[in-house]
Amino acid sequence: MRTRRLGPLALLLTLTVALLAQQQAPKATLVKAGRLLDVRAGAYRTNQGIWIDGGRIRQVGAFDDVRAAAPKDIAVIDLGRAVVLPGLIDVHTHLLDAMDPGNAAADSLILTLTKESPTKRALLGASMAREILDGGFTTVRNVGHSGVDGDVSLRDAIRSGWLPGPRIVAAARKIGPYGGQALPVQSTVIQALIDLDFLTASNPAEGRRGVLENLRVGADVIKVVADDGGRVIDEETMKAIADEAHRANLRVAVHATTKLGIQSAIVAGVDSIEHGDDATDEQLTAMTRKGVVLVPTVWPREVLPVPRTMAGLPNLNAIVDAYVAGERSKLDRARKAGVKIAFGSDMWFGYAGKTRGQMTRLVLESLQTTFGMTAADVLRTATVSAAELLNVPNVTGAIEATGYGDLIAVDGDPLANAGDLEKITFVMKGGAVIRDDARARPAPQS
Repeated sequence: MRTRRLGPLALLLTLTVALLAQQQAPKATLVKAGRLLDVRAGAYRTNQGIWIDGGRIRQVGAFDDVRAAAPKDIAVIDLGRAVVLPGLIDVHTHLLDAMDPGNAAADSLILTLTKESPTKRALLGASMAREILDGGFTTVRNVGHSGVDGDVSLRDAIRSGWLPGPRIVAAARKIGPYGGQALPVQSTVIQALIDLDFLTASNPAEGRRGVLENLRVGADVIKVVADDGGRVIDEETMKAIADEAHRANLRVAVHATTKLGIQSAIVAGVDSIEHGDDATDEQLTAMTRKGVVLVPTVWPREVLPVPRTMAGLPNLNAIVDAYVAGERSKLDRARKAGVKIAFGSDMWFGYAGKTRGQMTRLVLESLQTTFGMTAADVLRTATVSAAELLNVPNVTGAIEATGYGDLIAVDGDPLANAGDLEKITFVMKGGAVIRDDARARPAPQS
């Protein structure tokens, strides 16, 4: 008997049916937590139950009480003595990039734009998305380096169930000053490269147009480069960008490293300043007053991308020490001024033998180990504070009713030691189990 081969259309329909079957909403689940971390209070609650239905948390409380309220046949996941905490959030990532940390940033970006096709970058983004979700990050904000709409398409593919990944808040192309960002190339080719990754704004009208263009392709947030290479987006243009974005209920994230760029962002009333290297005490106070969130770039030694051209410098250790000291001082001054801080890894490099999730966690943990924050404050930057900045419905950064069923579980005591996030054993996103190491372990031999 001959086997009939499926034609392309029939095969597509077959795959679509199979995909739709996989996209069904997760079944109602009751998670039993021996220890649940209340990140707002910075305290553990013992013997807790989390009832999740339709991807969202319906009830949290004493396990016996929640068990009695839930359906009798509900599936129960017992996480034992592991600490259960909200899924983590990274508000500054670049999922469609995994550049060589040994290259200078400008050289890496030029190589990416000239050698990597949009298709290849999309496939890389799919891999990075899977890795960061497996690492415990259930929501991320992708802020550029993703082509015209690469992160928007990746967001939609994950949302449609085509591939695993975190919930993505997508920025599409960055809006920058004339010349883009970190692109020191000859003038005859620069515009072609700029158009692949950037929109430029030299006046308010161009700024508004940039926002509208990103809205057209489906952006959730607007990313602006306020300063680069001595070029700065002026206050009037920045305000036009912020006003247009806020009119559409989109938040504005601004890369600003110089005093002039930081001031332009503060005056315009943007929502977050990324990096903020040269922020003065007066500017930090103004950020607190206006509710502007700081997303610092705090790379520990293990992550700091050192170009190979600097590797042999006799004073390299002193340069690294100065960077760490400067970032710690900025963070201390910002916290003293009352600035709200949200976690952003600015991870756009690839490291051999490490996943994107592992490297992102390492940056988060360094807020305690290298930069002096308490573990409780570290966790808040990547949960409730990050969620408040994103302003995404049902992403609360806490384990509470109406929020998405985004959970992770770790062994140890992350409230004392953020490094215990390395002991992650369980990841759930929207009520669907993504990772469960305990269940994957083989049964003990008799």
